Amino acid sequence: MKHNLGEMEIEIDNFYSSKNYEQSLEIEFRKSKGIYYTPKVIVNYIMEKTLKNHDIVNNPCPRVLDMSCGCGNFLLQAYDILYDLLEENIFDLKEKYKSDYWCLENIHKHIVENCIFGIDIDSNAIKILKQSLWDKDTNINNIVNEDYNYNIYNDDGLKKEWEFKFDYIVGNPPYVGHKSLDKEYKKYLIKEFNQVYKDKSDLYFCFYKRAIDLLNDNGVMSMITPRYFLESPSGNSLRLFIKDNASIKEIVDFLGAKVFKNVGIASCIITMSKILNSNNYIDVYKAKNEDIKINELEDLNSLLNSFEFDKFSLNQKLLDKNWIITNSKDREFYNNIESICEYSLGDIVNSFQGVITGCDKAFIIDGNNKKDVPDNILKVWVKNKNIKKYVIEKSNYNLIYSNDIDNQDNYKEVIDKFIMPYKSKLENRRECKRNVRKWYELQWGREKSLFERIKIMYPYKSKCNRFAIDYSNLYCSADVYSFYIKDEYINEFSNEYLVAILNSNIYDRYFKINAKNMGKEIYDYYPNKVMEIKIFKDDNYEEIESKCKQILKILYNKNLYEEYEFYHEEVCKLEYEINDLIKSSLKL
Repeated sequence: MKHNLGEMEIEIDNFYSSKNYEQSLEIEFRKSKGIYYTPKVIVNYIMEKTLKNHDIVNNPCPRVLDMSCGCGNFLLQAYDILYDLLEENIFDLKEKYKSDYWCLENIHKHIVENCIFGIDIDSNAIKILKQSLWDKDTNINNIVNEDYNYNIYNDDGLKKEWEFKFDYIVGNPPYVGHKSLDKEYKKYLIKEFNQVYKDKSDLYFCFYKRAIDLLNDNGVMSMITPRYFLESPSGNSLRLFIKDNASIKEIVDFLGAKVFKNVGIASCIITMSKILNSNNYIDVYKAKNEDIKINELEDLNSLLNSFEFDKFSLNQKLLDKNWIITNSKDREFYNNIESICEYSLGDIVNSFQGVITGCDKAFIIDGNNKKDVPDNILKVWVKNKNIKKYVIEKSNYNLIYSNDIDNQDNYKEVIDKFIMPYKSKLENRRECKRNVRKWYELQWGREKSLFERIKIMYPYKSKCNRFAIDYSNLYCSADVYSFYIKDEYINEFSNEYLVAILNSNIYDRYFKINAKNMGKEIYDYYPNKVMEIKIFKDDNYEEIESKCKQILKILYNKNLYEEYEFYHEEVCKLEYEINDLIKSSLKL
């Protein structure tokens, strides 16, 4: 912003101080406190969506709040916008309110005392913001910073009580997961923000609720936060609260595109109004190119309206605890499957996670060493990367299933060679400290019966649906999940039928519409979403099952699972036929 002072022109960079301060903080400290200073392009966009079009003549005292203001990037931009609005309309204000108060000399004092409100727990950042606001004063007669009553506070934005509400709330609240929060503070959040904050929530969930509560009836808020809450199970309560208490005006979903420099956080901007509208439509912008570096851009508007983003409108009343934020074509496709299918996958199968060793180096060995371990405690071990479609790639690794060691003396050589070097680390595991596990046992070995059966395995994170049948009693790491058919459905469904439809292109598209996007085309296959997948059974059942058995026969007979990148032409043909059968069954 530029201010005139006689014939001298002063240009102020609102981001200079915050950049310097951010660079002075240790990276680990910033992460622990959830401090990520907002790029200028994001601040400008959020201010355009809120304060930029404010009617200053009819409301010359708009209150703008940032509940985690830091060094004040948002508030300093708000100051500049307000200064320009007041300066441009000063004669109209003087005429409307019949007062000499409305003059150029009073603009600075008016803004800092009536319009700008900020709060942050970082006392150093607060000092920098106050100084930055003082530096904006072009009144050369004011040389004492304390001349003005700043509404800038060193306090907790979630605890601060206000005597009034706000016209605009903006910001970039701290991102702190539940594991990093102090126990007493977490208890406070669960008590005071129980409508949105549960055991596995993030701190920023509470800032959304607090912002909505603090908006006046015509207020607008816009914040940039992680996009995690849009899809995660822990965000169910927050999503319902937002839907029921605000009209969402716009969602900008960056998916995995980089917004913050050197920080791998998938972000979104959500703008909403306190005015409830029963037929409210949301403008949605969803990134298609995740390689864009948002923080290096000058203008976000032009990018959002380019081919790099998918743009569509969504009626808010279609949202429930699951926000399926997609275009009308995909929504119709998704709803069609949901309405036709009789079962959920979770109705048919039992799901479980792989083994958590607590220290893989102590228990996972390669094929060259397996001769040194008795067969009765040696299990074949597979990881995420070994799980392909239909089949599981051969693994050269084995698990020492030490939970079956009943007497240390009988397995002394094994323990001494493989496990003993990591004894201090193993003893430091929580379960060992609580005497729940012996020091040489696996952290979570699960029940052997879970693994030693026919089951379907799938990776925790993947670019596409990858479900494989295990006929070999394989054990797997924690980044692999498995399920087996419940007794009551064992004669109703087969493993071959289930993997056929789950691996199809139809079901790949269907799952991703409601899946948690991790960015860079990686999706979260956590069981809570996988078990919600709808399953059908009709006259095409036997044919679909038969074609899957043919695929498995081809892959195993030709050992294609060993070099899975080579995909057999006949397999592709059978998959195409399965897709057609599924389309027919689901009337797609």
